[in-house]
Amino acid sequence: MGSSKSHETLMRQWLLLNRMPRRGRKGTRYFQEALQEMGLDVSLRTIQRDLKELSRHFPLQSDEERISGWKWSEDAASFDIPGMDPHVAVAFKMVDLHLKNMLPESCLNFLLPYSKRAGEILSKLEDGGVARWPHKIGRISRHLTLEPPEIGSSVLGAVYDSLLLERQLEIAYHNRADTETEKGIIHPLGLVFVDNVAYLVCTFWDYQDIRQIALHRIHSAKLLDDPSQIPDDFKLKTYIAAGNFDFPQSERTIQLKCLFDPYVAKHLAESPVNNTQELVSQEDGRVQLIVEVEDTAQLRWWLLGFGAQVEVVAPESLHNEILQILTAAIKQYR
Repeated sequence: MGSSKSHETLMRQWLLLNRMPRRGRKGTRYFQEALQEMGLDVSLRTIQRDLKELSRHFPLQSDEERISGWKWSEDAASFDIPGMDPHVAVAFKMVDLHLKNMLPESCLNFLLPYSKRAGEILSKLEDGGVARWPHKIGRISRHLTLEPPEIGSSVLGAVYDSLLLERQLEIAYHNRADTETEKGIIHPLGLVFVDNVAYLVCTFWDYQDIRQIALHRIHSAKLLDDPSQIPDDFKLKTYIAAGNFDFPQSERTIQLKCLFDPYVAKHLAESPVNNTQELVSQEDGRVQLIVEVEDTAQLRWWLLGFGAQVEVVAPESLHNEILQILTAAIKQYR
């Protein structure tokens, strides 16, 4: 009988710890309702007694005047069963290193105790092995790395909240070419990071056409109560895959033919443009690339980046366009 009662107490107190908030205190009524959802009918007095007992062994904070509001202490490590193993700890440290700018503050606050616990676990391991993994991984870009544009913390918070809660935003913003600030009601659909610039994909007012707004051009943002109107067939991955961030120059694909320096061609053999790619060696030592691609501005930037290592053969219109750009560039240097 005693063993059964001890087991019930242990289960009840474990559930209380699992429902303990990290931000904002919760009263005994909150915990009572949480236990009732789990099938445990417990009095408020019993819950208060449990909480007092738990506070002797765990880093809990309470309302000192009435002792009716409870939460984890700010510096409390994560409470989780089973415990965090070293491989999970490494995963959390990698999130710290590479995803901080892509996660909303609410998520980062939630992950903070886990990240702290991950650091404690890795610091206890001997040097080498999994504990050293975060120091053995790096990320670089072959493009010139620019400083990210500044985004107001209140704007960023409102945008993240609108996406998480699927609610409308009232914003004040300006386009690159505009000098005056405009206001609008938008329906956020997704957030896309292009190198160091974040773009909010959205619709305006009651219009259905999808727009992109650079986050750093939003001066202010206010979260509204009205739900966002999200098109039934909208999927962010599909939208990106359709080339909407590549600045399409037409609605068709083109058969691109280029003559590349053999060194560049070797790189293309290892990392193909896509699965339609063909590489054909030429008598002059160069290699011809034949591939079906989207007709985009990004394609032009990619080709121009090779300089004298590439000659665009077809389509003729693209050949002439690249020729005009390079001719204008030569005039600049002369």
